[in-house]
Amino acid sequence: MKKIIGFLLLVSFVNETSGKNNDITELSDSVRELTGRIEQLEKVVIDLQKKAEELENKNSQEEKIQKDMETISQKTPEEILQMARDYLEENNTEECRRVSNAFVTKNPTSIYCGMMLFYVGNSYFVEKNYKNAALAYMKGFKANPSGSKAAETLYKLALCFKQLGEEDKCKSTLEKILSDYKGEFAKKASVELKKRK
Repeated sequence: MKKIIGFLLLVSFVNETSGKNNDITELSDSVRELTGRIEQLEKVVIDLQKKAEELENKNSQEEKIQKDMETISQKTPEEILQMARDYLEENNTEECRRVSNAFVTKNPTSIYCGMMLFYVGNSYFVEKNYKNAALAYMKGFKANPSGSKAAETLYKLALCFKQLGEEDKCKSTLEKILSDYKGEFAKKASVELKKRK
């Protein structure tokens, strides 16, 4: 396309200057200048196309969020938790996060936020995205430190720290489990701590 436009511009230029005494050098310089302008315009068009795609993606995301909010409004917290679990079992981590995060956004003070964020953490953990998993587990624990998943949340957080090479944080998290909780995850924390001695 550049060649055709350049050729047409060259022909136009030659027609305009046919009665004048221009040499080949001036003609060549003019063609280069016009080609440069065409390249600049092509870059502008590409940038505009990228911006249009970004805007379209943003609108699509906003539509998904709106749809999620409508879904959340029509279901009980228990149903939404089940949806998150089902998505996670199906290895549909993105949908698990979308539904869980939509609930948390709509109900930031709900006692279910800790559980929802636990599933967000699990979705990242499955993907081996330990940094984001750790952030979700921390938020989930903070939202409900006495919830039914609190010890498991801390245990998974410790495993994230282990994977991230943050041994001190891993150890202190495991110690917190031992000091504050009993049961399955206290036993697992004990085993993990013994491995570190």
